[in-house]
Amino acid sequence: MAKIVVFGASGKAGKQIAAVAEARGHEVTRIGRDPGVQAAAEVAAGYDVAVSSVADLSRDPAEFYREAAHALVASGVGRIIVVGIYTLLETAPGVRVIDGPDFPDEHKPFCLGHAAGVEVLAGSEADWLVMSPSGNFGGTSTGGYRLAPVDPADELTYEDFAVAVVDEIDNPAHRRTQIGVASA
Repeated sequence: MAKIVVFGASGKAGKQIAAVAEARGHEVTRIGRDPGVQAAAEVAAGYDVAVSSVADLSRDPAEFYREAAHALVASGVGRIIVVGIYTLLETAPGVRVIDGPDFPDEHKPFCLGHAAGVEVLAGSEADWLVMSPSGNFGGTSTGGYRLAPVDPADELTYEDFAVAVVDEIDNPAHRRTQIGVASA
């Protein structure tokens, strides 16, 4: 049994992740907007795993995600799992979806904000993993999932994603990278 703190537990992904972890017997602390992930350095200290499923659309995305990542790293938590976005997955070595010539400019700030948080994690010594849908959240739960390369047509339900996240907590198989997940 792991001691897990879920930041963003009032949101769609965080709520499902916390529920699956609790159902498996883990000790789960749910954190919503208050005090928020910025308090991770204090709140997550002593936990085995911190899951970050947060967004603050009222703030500059790069500032918000950098601050969140710094707080998670500073907590000294055993493992950090961040809910990411598919636009940062690679379509070819070193080429992310966001780097494509047709990627809409209006979506870049939010996506690059996520990337700034990942850069903080990558520059740390922390044990981290970014788990992203390989496409979009949606569809009907299949009760299963698969690891998948980026495919905007893929769908992933919050329920299936939660199972993938908690499976990774129970049996860590990926470290210091980003992976894509789709419903099976």
